[in-house]
Amino acid sequence: MVMILALIFLLVDILYGIKVSEVNSSFFDKNNTQAMRGFWCLVVIFAHIPVSYQNRIQDMISSFGYIAITFFFMTSAYGLTLSRDSHPEMIVSFWRKRLPKLIIVSIVVDVFFYVIRLLMFGEYNSPLSLLYIDNWVRWLIGCFLAFWIANKLFKEEKKWKIFASILVMIGSLVTYNLSKAGIMTSTIWPTECYGFIWGIALATIKTCFFNAFSKNWIYKMLACLVLSLTLGGLYLQYKWIPFAGDYLLKILLGIAITMFILIANTRIYFGNKISMFLGGISFELYLVHGYVINILDKYYSWDNSGAFIVCSFVISITCAYFIHLIDKNLIGMGKNICKYRMERGHS
Repeated sequence: MVMILALIFLLVDILYGIKVSEVNSSFFDKNNTQAMRGFWCLVVIFAHIPVSYQNRIQDMISSFGYIAITFFFMTSAYGLTLSRDSHPEMIVSFWRKRLPKLIIVSIVVDVFFYVIRLLMFGEYNSPLSLLYIDNWVRWLIGCFLAFWIANKLFKEEKKWKIFASILVMIGSLVTYNLSKAGIMTSTIWPTECYGFIWGIALATIKTCFFNAFSKNWIYKMLACLVLSLTLGGLYLQYKWIPFAGDYLLKILLGIAITMFILIANTRIYFGNKISMFLGGISFELYLVHGYVINILDKYYSWDNSGAFIVCSFVISITCAYFIHLIDKNLIGMGKNICKYRMERGHS
């Protein structure tokens, strides 16, 4: 019963307040993507629930976890590419505007839970743990690096976009093979990082994509749904096959589901107070939920998986919002410091 209520909340988060129009002038804009991030960050939490507290509904929802990560990569690249196309000079201050948020938020989260574990549970960890950077943040920085290198090497729009995509693809293939060889044992996202490539592509052909898929959109959306279900069935059956199943087929499934979402957005506006709020703290929520789940699993015993999952959600969202209030000012300070040092260096 608890899980059914959680599922209803998830559906309300994405479906409440949607508006269908002849032309969605807000196609994949900042508000739409923020609302959808608010939905996908909840899916990520479902995907990271410990095995001992998993259940059928949770398992069903968590199956879409890798699409959530793909979506986060895609929105990052999409925003970067639109910014670069409009303001080519942005590459000069590229790291100053992006690193502070990634690094400062990560450090604030580490410090917050370091103090919580020390004061509430007497758990002492090495202060070096405060320098820990989440694996996904490292991946995102890696994709940012590919974007930056490509722009430094090539000024022509077509060339830098192709080269940035090639660099991400190489990183994906290398980490995939290292993981298969047992050399890389940490969590990796060799298929999900293709979302960064999709984001560059979508920003480049945004108008053409919208014009092509906003007409007869229901039929095209249903076609993508059928394709997604077909590929999903094939993936469940053949995902054990190295590369062809667990890599290529997974990428194709990700493309089909992403296309379904994008086609829907050509005519449907997503967004309400709940999804916008969660989307606004989605980065903090992503970094926080792992700590919360670990603490709840380690220090408390639960007889009901639904209760564990709901508590994980409520506490994660509360902590993420609190941390968001803290890091807003710190990020601004960090950007100003970087700007001051760059100006001083040029002078």
